[in-house]
Amino acid sequence: MNITILGGTGFVGLSLLSNLAKTKYNVTVITRNRESNKKILVYPNVKLVEANVHNSEELTKHTKQTDILINLIGILNERGHSGKGFRKAHSDLARVILGVCKSNNIKRILHMSALNADSKGPSHYLRTKGEAESYLMTYGKRFANITVYRPSVIFGKNDSFILRFSNLLNYVPFLFPLACHGAKFAPIYVDELSEFIINSIENTKSFNKGYNLCGPKVYTLKEILELIIKIKKIKTKIIPLSDNFSKLQAMSMEFIPGKPFSIDNYNSCKIDSICQSDFIFYSDLETIIPTYISSN
Repeated sequence: MNITILGGTGFVGLSLLSNLAKTKYNVTVITRNRESNKKILVYPNVKLVEANVHNSEELTKHTKQTDILINLIGILNERGHSGKGFRKAHSDLARVILGVCKSNNIKRILHMSALNADSKGPSHYLRTKGEAESYLMTYGKRFANITVYRPSVIFGKNDSFILRFSNLLNYVPFLFPLACHGAKFAPIYVDELSEFIINSIENTKSFNKGYNLCGPKVYTLKEILELIIKIKKIKTKIIPLSDNFSKLQAMSMEFIPGKPFSIDNYNSCKIDSICQSDFIFYSDLETIIPTYISSN
């Protein structure tokens, strides 16, 4: 069977490709820049195609032979504050995907959403993730079998969560002011998530179902930072910020290249990213992150 992956060169995508390489599937990854992602061609069953996934004609052209479409595309921040970037990456793309799948008679769709995704959520990120999921589940299951994954934060080598804070600690070595210090997360290990996704591809029990996915332990953001500090063997002291100062920090960091923390991130943290998981994950932060964060 032929799988097409959107977002296959990202953090979760690379883990998924590594695990798919051990299976019988033929995999096509659609990327906006083929040259910079040629490293994934080491996998014998993977083909890399350059195209604009937001262009329905291009996406239709490159998914003619697709049996299963996996959408992993998502952004944590956007340029500006309007929400347009989030809408394009999440809810608008879901509409493009559904139209393409209907045109090409693709009857299996796997979609990466987010825990707490809700069209009435507190942030652009959660609202547009919720809109995308709702659209796919409302209209897509009329002709396709859809599975939606709603993970808490995902960690592992090359992640954008643990490493973000680890890198920030290098630049703020003594006193680290921490916004939203009490926000709770139940992180899941990326390789376990990839295995779960692959196992659900042909599992009929997962058809037209959404999964809330959380790891074995709940941590506050402060506890996660303290763990990173311990692993790095540094003496940084965390200064928990009040809600007002957390918001102020988010506003100021909007102007730092890469937006390490934004108003939208702040708004997302208003809801704890924890759940009664629909699948059992075993790996915790203490076991995994010392393998990819070196001590200073």
